[in-house]
Amino acid sequence: MKALSPSAARVCDAAIGHFAAYGYDASSLNEIAQLAGMRKASLYAHFANKDALFVEAFQRALAAEAAFVESTFRQEAAGDVAPGHWLVLHLAERYQGSDNLRLILRTAFLPPADIKPVVTSGFERYLEGVRVGFCRALSARYSWARSEGTRLELYADAYLGIIDSLHVELMYADPAVYARRAASLLKILDDSLSLNR
Repeated sequence: MKALSPSAARVCDAAIGHFAAYGYDASSLNEIAQLAGMRKASLYAHFANKDALFVEAFQRALAAEAAFVESTFRQEAAGDVAPGHWLVLHLAERYQGSDNLRLILRTAFLPPADIKPVVTSGFERYLEGVRVGFCRALSARYSWARSEGTRLELYADAYLGIIDSLHVELMYADPAVYARRAASLLKILDDSLSLNR
């Protein structure tokens, strides 16, 4: 990711929140410029067009969320939390407090047509970070995960299915429904892992 000037970074920060709230199509460059404390003409000194600003904002949001995912698995490893639990248990509060995650999920499910390849590849990299973190967590906890790559891959894919389904719940369900479904999915994951000890 390229380094931005302070004013361009301010525009990106404003754009992340605005795109997260309104989506690509309903967002206004004029409103983003105002949020960043400048005129629309000044915004164009930093970004050629809406697509360029959106791509930069999306890439920055992905980087921030990838760092969050990495830190959650580090915290999980330092504590006594079952593999994959920390992220699931904190995903709802992260969604509420993070324009980055809201932008990523809104965009991943409804990508702008002209930049869909950028969105798709970026979201796949984000999910791969979740997958890698979960594999490391399983490998740290279970000896079979260090020696049985096929089974590890199976669990990693299942965990991504859990995360993907919870992403949908974050966008469309109320918090109580999310909590109930997250608990149910973690119970099934734990029951399955307990059979493999």
